[in-house]
Amino acid sequence: MTLTVRELLDNQFRGADPQVLAGSSQLGRVVRWVHSSEIYEISPLLSGDELLLTTGLGLSGVDPGTRRHYLREVGNRNVAGVAVELGRTFDAIPSDMIEEAAIMGMPLIALRTVVPFIELCQNANTEIISREVAVLRLGNDLARVLELELMAGSGVATLLERISDVTGCPLIVTSGSGALVAAHGVDDDRSAWRAADAGTATAAIHSRDGAWGTLTAGPGSTLNPATLHGLLQRSAGSLGLALTYSGNLTGRPQRAAATLVSDLLERTDVRQIDLRVRSAAAGFHPTPGHRVVAIAIDSPGSRIATRLLDSAAKLLGQPNLGAEVHASTFGLVAVPAKTIDAVGAVSAAFGTSLSSNITDGVTVVIGDPCAFTPSEVSAALHAARSGLRLATSARRTWLAGRVVTTTRELAPELAVDQLPVDVRERMVAVVAPLISWDDTHSSDLTRTLEVHLRHGCSATRSAAALHLGRQSLYQRLDRIRALLGYDPSTPSMYATLLLALCAHRLVARDLRTVDEEVKPARDDKSHEERNVAQLGD
Repeated sequence: MTLTVRELLDNQFRGADPQVLAGSSQLGRVVRWVHSSEIYEISPLLSGDELLLTTGLGLSGVDPGTRRHYLREVGNRNVAGVAVELGRTFDAIPSDMIEEAAIMGMPLIALRTVVPFIELCQNANTEIISREVAVLRLGNDLARVLELELMAGSGVATLLERISDVTGCPLIVTSGSGALVAAHGVDDDRSAWRAADAGTATAAIHSRDGAWGTLTAGPGSTLNPATLHGLLQRSAGSLGLALTYSGNLTGRPQRAAATLVSDLLERTDVRQIDLRVRSAAAGFHPTPGHRVVAIAIDSPGSRIATRLLDSAAKLLGQPNLGAEVHASTFGLVAVPAKTIDAVGAVSAAFGTSLSSNITDGVTVVIGDPCAFTPSEVSAALHAARSGLRLATSARRTWLAGRVVTTTRELAPELAVDQLPVDVRERMVAVVAPLISWDDTHSSDLTRTLEVHLRHGCSATRSAAALHLGRQSLYQRLDRIRALLGYDPSTPSMYATLLLALCAHRLVARDLRTVDEEVKPARDDKSHEERNVAQLGD
């Protein structure tokens, strides 16, 4: 379902009257993108599999050695081919270029009729994207079918049958030790091994501790290798889950916990009975007289987080579930429904469990207690995950030195984070004089104000948290009052100022994120501008 050079020349480029002068044996190469450029030093800007269009302007007036060097450079970037429009720079492609392209086995095409490059690029790239979308749709449809089969309790054999319906080839599952686990589309074990040996694509099946086995597609599929490989990768996760439920994977409770927490975080449709059964498979059995508290932990290693979670649950004397999802550890701890302050109890247990040798790089966010239902547990885990992200920026201010915090403490950040950007920016205006002063004088007034408010406007506690003398703190507070034009410690202003300071921190975070995303593009643009300037020189 990918576009090859041959297909492109026969269809999208037909109007340009293409003539293949070299590399005809490589016309089956996949074209990932069609790009036009007249820059001589274009090769560093190519990433591979492009069909490069040029009028040869960058090669005008250069000697044969320079033209050969140009082709070698772009060829070394693994381009799918080079197409040169005749009539502007060359009336015919120089023989030295044809010879060099032939040596490299790279398609070199002459476009003998002038067709605007923008039209050629638009037609070709539209077709490429359409085919990529078709592949994604095929993969999504297969993933939905496999999900329905899993929900219906189907096993590995049924899943392999569904995958084979789409891929059109035999499928073989082997363990990491090389044992044959399952197969579809073959008559016996000997046929399965022959199909595996002649396999055209593979995908790893993962357990919690890494690669567990391999899914192999035997010969016979009409799909191209890249599409087939992608479909196998989309299917491997479902097979891993089916193998877990069937008891064929080691570490079954851990795998069951990870898949359950992942589904709840992604708000996958989980029924109440599924929640009970799947949590039981993970060794978590909260009784009807309990509620659960969601926990999110960021740590240098998952083992640190797991030990911390287990230790806190042991202190509470309650069951727990833990799982690593996307490099963070998430947990559920059961607490008796009659517990007056479940969040405080869980926080205290984590505080006791922490030791000085594991606090570096550890952040723990405790969620609010909730009923053990899919919707409430999903919302609690999602809030804890959001809180974990927000706690990172908060640790630069009022959370400095704190390892454990709660979503109820982070409620202002969580609320402000859901507001539209323009609303957050209007909120920031409340503390704009402090932000402007800090930017101009490299001071720390905004952080000082938030820490002071978070500590109940106590000079003693605020000075200690900021590592300042009380006199220095008083000087900062005087400056803050002068810049704002009113006393920020007025009780009626607490909520407004705290929300404004949260908004300022989140707006600053968004700006950093945008800058990190824009910088690579800015660097690429500057690089191309330098190349153009050098060409002009």
